[in-house]
Parts: sequence; structure tokens; C-alpha cells
Amino acid sequence: MPGPFPFRTSLRVAALAALAALAALAACQAAPTGPVSLPLADAASMHVFLLQTNQDWTSHIPLFTGYSDRLKVRLYTAGGREITPLQHPLDMSFSFAPATLATATVADSALLLFDIRPNDPAGSDGSLTITLTEPATATTKSFGPFYVLVHP
Repeated sequence: MPGPFPFRTSLRVAALAALAALAALAACQAAPTGPVSLPLADAASMHVFLLQTNQDWTSHIPLFTGYSDRLKVRLYTAGGREITPLQHPLDMSFSFAPATLATATVADSALLLFDIRPNDPAGSDGSLTITLTEPATATTKSFGPFYVLVHP
């Protein structure tokens, strides 16, 4: 025969079942998404976008003879979350292989924008490596090489 207060036992069982259900639900929740503000050291990858159309040019940067393009750099964590805004200002530098392929200049380092213009004739190709430096933490990371092809 149950004790003098049998409802307490059933209440405890119900409470434990509810806690177990909440714990299971919390464990099944998706990982956080959306931008996150982190230092450069947490950047695992970079994508390059044409600013005008927001087109992803990471796999192929097409340059056209006689024209400049404004590109935007976006940094991502290893889990795929975009890092924005960055916790500290960054310096950007560029290197091309071959060195004469194109020229890039920083347009706005806070927004990670740069202008790029081909120097070599149509049909020339090579690569671009982008180096970011975070002076506040003395962190430097290079991303690339990104394939570049000069079109007529």
C-alpha cells in the first residue's frame, strides 16, 4: 500500500520526466547561426564578393581589361559563421602571382573593401593571396590563393 501521500511520488516522476524532456530538446537544438564578433585569430576561411552584386568570387576572380572592381572580404569561423563586426581594425595587403597580374588597393579597411584592376593582358591568369593583420593583437593571417583570370 502506498504511503500517506501517493501524489508526491507521481508528482516527482512527472517532474523528472519533464526535466528529461527539456534536456533532450535542448540537446537537439541547432548550433547558433548568424554573425559573430570575434578576433582575427578565430577566422578559418575567407570569401571574396563583388560589392556591386554581392556575387561570390571566391573560386574565380574574373578581371576585365581596362576596368576596376570593388571587392569585399568576408571572414568565417571553422563552423561557417560569418565574423562581423571584427573586434579590432585590420590592415590588408595583397600579393599576386605573377606579381604583374593585377593591382589591388584598400578602399575601406573597416569594411574590408578593396579595389582590383588587371595589369596583364586578357588571357593571363594567376593567383591572389590576401593577408590580414590585426595590429591590436599582432595576429597575421593569409588567405588564398584565389584564382584570377583576366578577360578581354
